[in-house]
Amino acid sequence: MKLRIHGNSLRLRLTRSEVEQLTETGFCTESLCFGPGSRLTYMLEASPDVTLIDVEYGEDCIRVFLPRDMAQAWAGSDQISLCSERAELGRPSLLIEKDFQCLHPKETTPNEAADAFPNPSAA
Repeated sequence: MKLRIHGNSLRLRLTRSEVEQLTETGFCTESLCFGPGSRLTYMLEASPDVTLIDVEYGEDCIRVFLPRDMAQAWAGSDQISLCSERAELGRPSLLIEKDFQCLHPKETTPNEAADAFPNPSAA
């Protein structure tokens, strides 16, 4: 799962196996280590207890929540992304996307390319 932070927005990109993991287990998580005892964790959770896409931050963890039925429908469809704009509430905008194969690969490993969704722009 890739995390992009830009201004007051968060974007998560999931590979096919991560989307499958989300639907099977209800969550997908990654961590960025800064050294001993210093780590930023980010996770996406599909929960029956939420009705909107939301995010919270605490204890060095960014937790993005999706309604479970929304996650299941998204995972099983051709829909590319889910988004939430709640800037009026002082919340970051959120974008959750399926990670596509690069049209012009740079430094991706064969495993990364194989696990990405087929790019709809590819000829």
